[in-house]
Amino acid sequence: MKLFKAGSIAFIVLGTLHIVVQVLGSFSQSATRIAIRHTMEMHKINLIGEHNLLQFYLGFSFMMGFLVCVVGTQNLLLAHILNKKICIVTIVFTSIILFISMIYFHLLATSFILFSLICYCVSYRKFIMM
Repeated sequence: MKLFKAGSIAFIVLGTLHIVVQVLGSFSQSATRIAIRHTMEMHKINLIGEHNLLQFYLGFSFMMGFLVCVVGTQNLLLAHILNKKICIVTIVFTSIILFISMIYFHLLATSFILFSLICYCVSYRKFIMM
């Protein structure tokens, strides 16, 4: 159960780091970053109202950080009633998240997710050995 909690905490830390970096990154005022942000603001998207690409990017980014925290928090709350089914579902979802992370994200994010997956797999293995 301790490893399951450790994997869950890794998700919470990853989501929190993502949000913090997103906020701190918005203070960066390099010429390249300003030009990219301006281009994103100018690209309009019409989906039940007009938005710009920067709004979508920021919204999805903050939502992703928040949802990663939610996954970790939910798993942390489930740790006290942990059973084989919860472990299996968590392992399957974390494996999918890891696969997506390996394709699209950087090594730090992928490492946190891999750590969580390893913790969840070892927790499941303990159930099998009981």
